[in-house]
Amino acid sequence: MDDGLRAWLQDLGLAKYADIFADNDVGLDVLGYLTEDHLRELGVSLGNRLRLLKAIAAETGLQVPATPINVPEPTDPWASAQTPTVFAPTGTAPERPAPATTTDAERRPLTVMFCDLADSTALSTKLDPEDLQDVIRAYQETSTRLVRKYDGYVAKYMGDGILVYFGYPKSLERDAERAVRSALAIVEAMAGLNQTLGRDKDIAIAVRIGIATGVVMVGEVVGDGMAQERTVIGEAPNMAARLQGVAGRNGIVIGSLTKELSGDAFIYDDTGARELKGIPGLVKTWGVLGLRDDAARDAEHEDPDGAADLPPLVGREEESGLLRRAWQSVQEEGRGQAVTISGEAGIGKSVLVDGLRAEIRAEGLPQIVLRCSPYHVNSAFFPVIEYFKRLAGWQPEDDTGARLGKLEVALQDFEQPTSETVPLLAALLSLPLPEDRYPPLALTPQQQKQRIQDLVIAMILEEAERRPIMQIWEDLHWADPSTLELIGVQIDQVPTASLLMLLTARPDFIPPWPARSHITPITLNRLEAQHAAALITNTAGRNTLPEDVIDHIVTKADGVPLYVEELTKTILASDILRDIGDRLVLTGPLSSLSIPDTLQESLMARLDRLPQVRELAQLGSVLGREFAYEMISGLSATSDSVLQDGLQQLVDAELLYRRGRPPRARYIFKHALVQDAAYGSLLRRTREQCHLQVAQLMEASFPEIVEMSPQLVAHHYLEAGKGENAVDYFQRASARAIRMSAHSEAIAHLSKGLELVETLPEGSARDRLELSMQMSMGQVLIAAEGYAAVRAETAYLRALALCREMADVEKEFSIVQGLSVIYFVRADLKRSRELAEYLVKLAGSRKVPGPDLAADRSLGYALTFLGELEAGHACLDRASSSYDSAIHRAFAAGLGGADMGVGSYCFNAWCLFALGFPDRARESTTRGLKLAQELNHPLSEAFVHCASAVICLMRGEHEMARRHATSGVDMATEKGFPQYIHFNRIPLHRVLLDLEEGEAVENITRIRVTIDACRAVGSNLVNPLWLSMLAPAYGQDGQTADGLAIVADALGEITRTSERIWEAELLRIKGQLLLNGGNANVSESETCFRKAIAVAQAQNARGWELRAATNLARLWLDQGKPDDARDLLRPIYDWFTEGFETADLKCAQSLLDELG
Repeated sequence: MDDGLRAWLQDLGLAKYADIFADNDVGLDVLGYLTEDHLRELGVSLGNRLRLLKAIAAETGLQVPATPINVPEPTDPWASAQTPTVFAPTGTAPERPAPATTTDAERRPLTVMFCDLADSTALSTKLDPEDLQDVIRAYQETSTRLVRKYDGYVAKYMGDGILVYFGYPKSLERDAERAVRSALAIVEAMAGLNQTLGRDKDIAIAVRIGIATGVVMVGEVVGDGMAQERTVIGEAPNMAARLQGVAGRNGIVIGSLTKELSGDAFIYDDTGARELKGIPGLVKTWGVLGLRDDAARDAEHEDPDGAADLPPLVGREEESGLLRRAWQSVQEEGRGQAVTISGEAGIGKSVLVDGLRAEIRAEGLPQIVLRCSPYHVNSAFFPVIEYFKRLAGWQPEDDTGARLGKLEVALQDFEQPTSETVPLLAALLSLPLPEDRYPPLALTPQQQKQRIQDLVIAMILEEAERRPIMQIWEDLHWADPSTLELIGVQIDQVPTASLLMLLTARPDFIPPWPARSHITPITLNRLEAQHAAALITNTAGRNTLPEDVIDHIVTKADGVPLYVEELTKTILASDILRDIGDRLVLTGPLSSLSIPDTLQESLMARLDRLPQVRELAQLGSVLGREFAYEMISGLSATSDSVLQDGLQQLVDAELLYRRGRPPRARYIFKHALVQDAAYGSLLRRTREQCHLQVAQLMEASFPEIVEMSPQLVAHHYLEAGKGENAVDYFQRASARAIRMSAHSEAIAHLSKGLELVETLPEGSARDRLELSMQMSMGQVLIAAEGYAAVRAETAYLRALALCREMADVEKEFSIVQGLSVIYFVRADLKRSRELAEYLVKLAGSRKVPGPDLAADRSLGYALTFLGELEAGHACLDRASSSYDSAIHRAFAAGLGGADMGVGSYCFNAWCLFALGFPDRARESTTRGLKLAQELNHPLSEAFVHCASAVICLMRGEHEMARRHATSGVDMATEKGFPQYIHFNRIPLHRVLLDLEEGEAVENITRIRVTIDACRAVGSNLVNPLWLSMLAPAYGQDGQTADGLAIVADALGEITRTSERIWEAELLRIKGQLLLNGGNANVSESETCFRKAIAVAQAQNARGWELRAATNLARLWLDQGKPDDARDLLRPIYDWFTEGFETADLKCAQSLLDELG
């Protein structure tokens, strides 16, 4: 790899990714084109993805392009007015930004307005061309003036249409709202304009306007001089044009995001969801009827803030005001807000939040608090789980029936039926359900995770519909990935409800969601000296401290509020001050005073003054920031009365907070730093012994913790120095995470477990542990990152070495099978074949059924794609004909792929078509689809839809191909199978091209982008097939050179991977492109057709041979060689015994009829 890139990663502290970048051929030349999806597929963690994207943006400013639309360079907004069909408005041009270079591409949110003159064709027949020019100029001048009034930018005049951007070249506040206001102004202006036009020309004009908002990439500059333009890439420009097309006369139609960002400033008409050409799925649209009365009155001004002042917080008046205003917006306008509060430990995040909580509590309005934990950073949905346990009122002594009953009661107040909510939340809470009342969920882990997210958010939003609520997410720097994902989804929806989200975190936390207009960031800095002094005075209460003591505390505390408070309390509790009635005085010189130098010392000094309960604080600190009375009572040797009295002393000293009463009470350390201080004061041996006691207590008395939070037990065993016990629980934690489709958390648990394994004594026990964990790691990495994941290969290779050392043939078969599939998906077909042949050998040594089919399938896959079609067909035929789901389905378990029987049917179908059996090929996919549906296996169904779409395309059955591809995309999208979204989307856009539906350029681009996405994750298999679908599309669009480049790319990939099943077809396509090109090279075309026939004959691929022979025969007929053409085509046509209704055989028959 580039030394420069390695050094760049080193500077970022991310050198560990250097080899991964090198293995995937990522260099400085493509750095700017990496997206978050690329980095995710490379195995980069969430936080590091964000760091890399931020650094890449600073380095290059580039992102991966999608669908380009050329627009003028903003340095010359009227450049396109030089063409005869465009009428440039008169007047002063807008301010021109500095010329852009070719390296300043950027992603940005953009609101696009497309305004078109309605019924312009009718006008052109009624008016003289010069009069029509005057009308269009008047309309454009009027529209341009109003666009500029609202700071819009006219990107292009397109005949009588106007393309306008709000948010580029400069972004302002409320871009979407300003776009809608300008549209309303244009519509209103048409009435005034029509007075003149009606008098002078006896006509009335109207406009149609569409507005859409989305993230786009403003890309490279193209063109020269006055024709210089930029590419703007994204869905918004296309959607705006489509929305304009459905608007009525003087109508304005906008998309959902534009409406969301515009808020309640306008009166809307819900025009429903509709299909828009070139945009997948149904698009929700809204008509804009006008401004609301209050919005019209205050068009340029915000409403003043009218919230009552809260009690002052020392030094935090500005921040407190921001929170109040956010809450006021929620209460008065019903417009949800999110506020992030960032600051270092002890800086006062909780104090700031508590001020608003006190006000809301006084109003009798609900609050929902969800607290993250440093012990649960890899526990999927930990704060959500704790919230629902509290909501249901679960107690430790409750059995399963009692907990189910409480959960059902708690959910009765929500609109969603308990028949749906209970099973989902029970799965989240690991609560077994009686099957006679609640049948098992027929959901994949990913789908279950998605449904849980949707349910949690729906319940919060439903509560917010009843009355304004505040939801607090504390300590997000300790949040697990699944929780962060849920918060990101909820933040997008928060403007729709009367909900205030407060999110607190330390400065090193980087939010994984993008900035939004409804998110207010607050950063808490250290207090200034005067504010620190005021806090000291407040903390001291009626006691007046000497000025020099106050100055000393201010200096020591360095502006950290918690340290200020703790130092003040420590000094007040010490004997260095004496009360003389109206004030406190020093008992000696200040220089001799023992004032703690650190917060740790201050906190410990306070604990030292409570010697009877110091050990309780230390024991509680081992349990965590929050702990239950039942837990600490199980560890303490004292009586309940002594224990409760000791805990109360800690509460009175404001070191602990208490919720509830013993034995139901829960205790929370006032601050994480208080817990850290108590924990840090324990001797190592004592600390280890305490952790061991906690782990053993959990195992003996708290089975729900062992079941729901095995990682917590692992943590305590780890801190106790019991690595082997910890490994077991990390494995359990990973298994639970996998069941919840929390792959990031599962990988983290397994990584910790594997780190621990290395510390264990060498021997067979250690090897067995590592083998089990490496196999699990390989499986979860495949599920998370795909079969081509380098880390999955590494895990499987290590597992293979271990099981061979242990002579474990049972596990060896499973591992080799996984590796064979990994190499197959990467198109490393020779290595895949070697492993498949080894699988056949292993299968022969086993006495149970199953491995023989798995081995046949793996070998059949490899042989088929290597172009050894008859041998591949034989293996796949055996595999599919001998398949028994009761026996064989288990052998695919854990690999994360399609069912073996379904896969055998699918690839056998492709093999059969190439061999010249198109009817049997369709029959094979039909059987595969039936099996997938019988098995209720969505991933297999998505796969077989792709295979079926390909077969239908090959047979020329375009409508059937579209149905399969559309079903495959829908299935893969619903169930969360990104790879199969790609695999179905390519044939879908190919068939749309053949049916001439949608813009050709758009369909070509979508195919190209999808192929690139597959390659980006190392999934190279089938790429030559996809490229063989793309190349003719360029030819159909008149881009022969581009089509030939695609063929060259595909043939190069075949040379590299030996995926020769598609070689003959690509050579044929190359010949056809050469023949149809502007500078036809007949001789070279003929050579390509001959090569294609030779390759097909060597493979016995009569399906490909027929196609190439038909093309060559047609060429010879055109050259006046009908006899040669007939002699070539007749034998191969006569060989066929089926498929006479397919396009290929019909074409060949038609040509033979011509030849006579």
